[in-house]
Amino acid sequence: MPLLHCWAGKGVKRVEMLTMEFHVLKLVFMSMTALIVIFGSLMNTIEKHLPTFIRQSYRFGKFSYEGKKSDIFVIEVPKRWFSHFYVFAALYSTICFIFTINVYIFGGSAPPELIRMLNILATEKRSFTVSSFATLIGLSLMTAQCVRRFYETWFISVFSDAKMNFSHYIVGFTHYFGAISAILAEAPGFTSHTGVSSLVLRLSFSELYFYHYGAVVCFLWAFVHQYKAALILADLRRDTSGKVVTQAYRLPEGDLFHYISSPHMFCEVVMYLSLAIILWGSSTFPFVAAWVLSNQVENALLTHWWYQEKFKEYPHKRKAIIPLIL
Repeated sequence: MPLLHCWAGKGVKRVEMLTMEFHVLKLVFMSMTALIVIFGSLMNTIEKHLPTFIRQSYRFGKFSYEGKKSDIFVIEVPKRWFSHFYVFAALYSTICFIFTINVYIFGGSAPPELIRMLNILATEKRSFTVSSFATLIGLSLMTAQCVRRFYETWFISVFSDAKMNFSHYIVGFTHYFGAISAILAEAPGFTSHTGVSSLVLRLSFSELYFYHYGAVVCFLWAFVHQYKAALILADLRRDTSGKVVTQAYRLPEGDLFHYISSPHMFCEVVMYLSLAIILWGSSTFPFVAAWVLSNQVENALLTHWWYQEKFKEYPHKRKAIIPLIL
């Protein structure tokens, strides 16, 4: 057992040394952003010339690839499995929120295992760049979002039998694990630096500026309207009693659907940009926001074009994701 413990300890140190100079979180989100931009651009312009394997892997849900299947084996899972990573996100964000409350309100210390994990994800050289109050607000909002999405996907949304590539499933877990970790990566009390002044960890309204308040308002506005969008989409497949009567796709109407095809994606972008403002100074979270922006815009465009193709009466004035613009 001592030999095994020694080997395990050396293994952890070896991983930490290998990742010391590589900011894993930035690298992962930057890579995902680059992939969605590159493949999204190709799909939007020369899709018919791309290999079937790429087209089948990229498309999912309502705009899944419907042509001849690829000869290369593609692992697909039900799109309703989206609900799985919201279970993870709700649990992980809540646990991190409890740790944050313990550090900033009760004067406790972050678990050394969490610090070690953040060192691997964001290097040992990281230092706090965001105030304790901004961290607490940002993580509070993120936790509320994860818990609400968990509730929506399990108790409101009505999924069809559509499939998605297994890679989309993995990306979902990666996103939430990385986004939540990114909030703590540069937070006071969660770095490797010891001897942090208690004044730094103390919550004070003097740490908040006008842009924090504005960003919180924007986040909450998007939070409410994304929930409304989820209700509207779910009601398309239910009768007045709430019973599911169809899995067919119908034309959504109401609230932000008057202006854009994917208000839930627009609200997602607004929320993550708001978090980036709340966490202003963080060098990690902007990579998360950039990924969300690129991913949601691409999915919104595909959704918009699908609606236009399937519904000939689709409103011409309705944009894809940004009202009056895109």
